Amino acid sequence: MFKRCCGNRKELDYKIEHSPRPIKLSDDMDKVIKNLLWYTPNIDSYQSIKNELVSDKIYDEFSFTYVMDQMGMNESRDVKWIGSKDVISNDDWKFFEGNICPNCQKIIVAKYTTFSKINALLTAIRNSIAHGHFAIVEDYIIGFNLKLSSKDPEGLRKAIIKIKPKPLLVALEKLASPIGKELLLAYAFRKVGYDVQELKNRSRDFDLCLEKNGKKYVIEIKSYRGNSYLHPEHVEIFLKRAEKALPGVERILLVDTSRVTKSVRQLESKIKGFRIVDINDVKLLLGEEPVDILAK
Repeated sequence: MFKRCCGNRKELDYKIEHSPRPIKLSDDMDKVIKNLLWYTPNIDSYQSIKNELVSDKIYDEFSFTYVMDQMGMNESRDVKWIGSKDVISNDDWKFFEGNICPNCQKIIVAKYTTFSKINALLTAIRNSIAHGHFAIVEDYIIGFNLKLSSKDPEGLRKAIIKIKPKPLLVALEKLASPIGKELLLAYAFRKVGYDVQELKNRSRDFDLCLEKNGKKYVIEIKSYRGNSYLHPEHVEIFLKRAEKALPGVERILLVDTSRVTKSVRQLESKIKGFRIVDINDVKLLLGEEPVDILAK
């Protein structure tokens, strides 16, 4: 359950009005603010780069959980979601105005069906900075997002962000890296009890090496954008490679974009120690209650 503060509350006073103007920032915090304003993925900025791990619904829950974990936060305790048509209560708004506790991070933000959780968070942060409704307190940013409305001249209270922004940017950088998807899926498999091992001789054929209950797996991750279903021609090269069985190791082709057709399943069944995990299974692994999809 969400709590507005921790059990070790300490109050630091701050003023939301910047003085002097422009606001004085350390070199590190200046870089952080610029990144949050212009460069984080999938925000409304020309400089922003798209990242499927941040925007795609299939990765939504686990990407957000991963980011929270990297920040030292817990979603159920530290994040409060409100509906897209709701506003933050006066009590919550006033609680964070004027002083903050530097011993915990908290987020209250509106959730939209068109946004992933991370997109909702990053957009709220970007808007609070762009509108100047933020302050820096030690290594925290405290930001408020008011949405302009003809119905309410003071604006609709849509977000309160009190976080240490540096760990957020580090987590986003990891997701944006060439092995971002591997990092996230490794995190997901660990959540369901797998030991994710370092590949001694990293091969182009394998992205992950797992072990659970004495059984070993090697996984190759593949995306087929624009293809709702996998047909034999899509996976022919992988089926041929899979024929070269590895003693005591099950080979997995994990496809996060498409469903497998019956014709592919028929070919798959002829190869010992090999199987294809398609988008339906990946959704189970990455859901709110993760499922061990390799135990089936």
